[in-house]
Amino acid sequence: MTVENDRDNHIPTGGVQTASIARPSLSSQRRLALTGWSIMMLAIAALSLWPQGMISDHHHLDKVGHFAAYAALAFLPSLFASSLRQAATIMMAMCLIGVGLEGGQAFLPDRVPSLLDTAANLAGAVCGTGAGFIARPFLKQIVRDFSA
Repeated sequence: MTVENDRDNHIPTGGVQTASIARPSLSSQRRLALTGWSIMMLAIAALSLWPQGMISDHHHLDKVGHFAAYAALAFLPSLFASSLRQAATIMMAMCLIGVGLEGGQAFLPDRVPSLLDTAANLAGAVCGTGAGFIARPFLKQIVRDFSA
């Protein structure tokens, strides 16, 4: 086969190269992450505002749940942050959500807001944002390897 007949290495005469295999795009992964984030956000809001607490406060083990929930909630959008400023904005938004949902418990019967829960929410949001921002290059590499 001559170089002129090798279609894999040359752009067609129309000037546009066509892809023969459907590759997952980062935008489809963003949509999937947004869907997962929305489901997590609804679950966290429902559990935070449920009239009677769902998780026992025995030995403050619910703080681990608060931390993990907000770390996961902050991790997903941070994977797609394009700059440190954007990651900081995501972190601030997650912190505001945590403080807002915990403060909203003051207006519900049988619920009392807790400073320790708020601290666990904030720590989870900070750690999740940091982990997601650090993991960004690895996600891009995985997408590239999967697409190849």
